[in-house]
Amino acid sequence: MRLLYFIFIFSISWSFLCQNDSIVDNSKDCYQLNKTREDGFGIKSIEKRIIDNKGLGDDRLIGTRNFRAVLYNLVYRGGGNNFHLKDTIPKYYLWNPMPLYGIKQLISSGFDQAVYLYSYNFDYWYSKNRIDSLKDNGFIYRCEPALDKYLPSYFNEVLAHANDSSSGYIYIHCWNGWHQSGLLSAYSLMQFCDFTNLEALKYWEKCTDGHYKGYRKVKNRIRNYTPSPSYTFTKAQKQKHCPCNKDFSVSESINKKDEINLKEGEMMQKSNKNGFKYIVKSGDSLYKIAKKYNTDISTLKSINGIKSDIIYVNQVLRIPVP
Repeated sequence: MRLLYFIFIFSISWSFLCQNDSIVDNSKDCYQLNKTREDGFGIKSIEKRIIDNKGLGDDRLIGTRNFRAVLYNLVYRGGGNNFHLKDTIPKYYLWNPMPLYGIKQLISSGFDQAVYLYSYNFDYWYSKNRIDSLKDNGFIYRCEPALDKYLPSYFNEVLAHANDSSSGYIYIHCWNGWHQSGLLSAYSLMQFCDFTNLEALKYWEKCTDGHYKGYRKVKNRIRNYTPSPSYTFTKAQKQKHCPCNKDFSVSESINKKDEINLKEGEMMQKSNKNGFKYIVKSGDSLYKIAKKYNTDISTLKSINGIKSDIIYVNQVLRIPVP
């Protein structure tokens, strides 16, 4: 009788635990869920990309690179495909937000928001008028380089989209779609999908496509992140949006199609304390640029190694911080 009583009590307790939102599905249930989940882009693993590093893949997402799901039918990640600038500014072509044609493709694919996680050249390509025009068409494009300050707003945006079945998708992106967007994605999985810090770190490494060595500060931010109780999914939202497969193995090799012309220190935007990059546009002069950024012509010429007063369209200049 005691044995039967113990089995009865254990069954009731286990049933209660399985109904709790904090319980993660076992691998078999996750496998079945991934098989039956209908993702808008046919993605069944957050590790797999449907656009490669050259911007090739699903024609619906032209203008992106290394496109992956983070939260199914909710949040996606990647980079911006700016290879059309490679001949003009070969070293800095990646250091830009999404091209406008890429934004238009996102809109046509069901996205209503994109977030550029760096600051370089956002104002150059996206004036207030252009941002307002996109907004009038139901699309929000934001520049949020200060990730820690942006997190509360981002989590609220994710929840607002999850609670509104009529809303579109969110695209978070950096340059390559590897490091900074991977960091925000790791935060998302820990915050909403019960990923541990170790699981999130393994996920971040795997989705850099081999470019994971170094980046100590980024890895430490993932290791030390603590989810906030203020932003949580319901059990139904977890089943709808969260991935199940957390078995990530780090890839040691870099595929040929993932080779890029930037060194490790150039793949992420650095602090602006030593200045920032500016791309010269039509009508610019050293005088106008110096006046706009509260510096002087001699300083601009000195830090950029310029001998004359002549500058060229699409020339990259370093601007000192005032």
